[in-house]
Amino acid sequence: MNEEQNFTIKPCKTCNNYVPIDMSRILRKLDSLFGKSDFDEADRLFKYWLNEAENSGNDRAKLELHNEYMGFCRKLGRGEDAIMNADKAYQLVSDLDLKNTISGATVCVNVGTVYKAFNRTEESIKYFDEAKKLYETYLNPNDKMLAGLYNNMALAYVDLKKFDEAEELYNKAIDIMMNNPGGELDAAISHLNRADLIYAKYKNDKNDDYTKYEPLIQKDVETAWGLFNLDTTVHDDYYRFVCEKSAPSFAFYGYFVYSNELKSRSVYNP
Repeated sequence: MNEEQNFTIKPCKTCNNYVPIDMSRILRKLDSLFGKSDFDEADRLFKYWLNEAENSGNDRAKLELHNEYMGFCRKLGRGEDAIMNADKAYQLVSDLDLKNTISGATVCVNVGTVYKAFNRTEESIKYFDEAKKLYETYLNPNDKMLAGLYNNMALAYVDLKKFDEAEELYNKAIDIMMNNPGGELDAAISHLNRADLIYAKYKNDKNDDYTKYEPLIQKDVETAWGLFNLDTTVHDDYYRFVCEKSAPSFAFYGYFVYSNELKSRSVYNP
């Protein structure tokens, strides 16, 4: 939920900007390399196809490649490269006249996520706001993409100590995911994020009265735990991924039994 949004733009076959670069095949190859943690080869693949797209004048392929590459660099902690690719992707959104489209808005979410990841949070809000206006105008109010945006934006607001704005966005994200079949795990993540928000409010409170915040934190953590244990929740790769990423949050709040259980569930047992 607090990762970059999916983005795919189809090549235009009727304009001069079309060159047959098979993005779906490239993305499948990248997924294979990511699965093997072969990041050096993935890096070479990005650079090769970006060079091909540049030489052929295929701005649409360049946009999708920069969009993927910024997320790749973000996950590897390569801040300068991530920001560079984010800026290039954002410029291409303008060049390709996509500023008022959902695809363009999704690039803005990803750019904002990159800026937030490398401590340029004030700047990230500009991109999130741009995406928010378009998403709220054109998407169904219960679209999962809105929930993803709200989560990412809320994380940024917490960093800026704008707690009320962040809480409102987490509440919206939870409502959306609970209205989507199979959205319980993402709702659980939002509950844990909201617990972190409440803890941040406590740390920012000069009265230093944890008893004021503890019941609210416990409620979110226990609600999240319940969502991990629904009979309807499918225990697939995504479930294992979320278990692994969420276990430390439960441990942080003293729920060590829950944390250890999630760690065990994160291991694939055929």
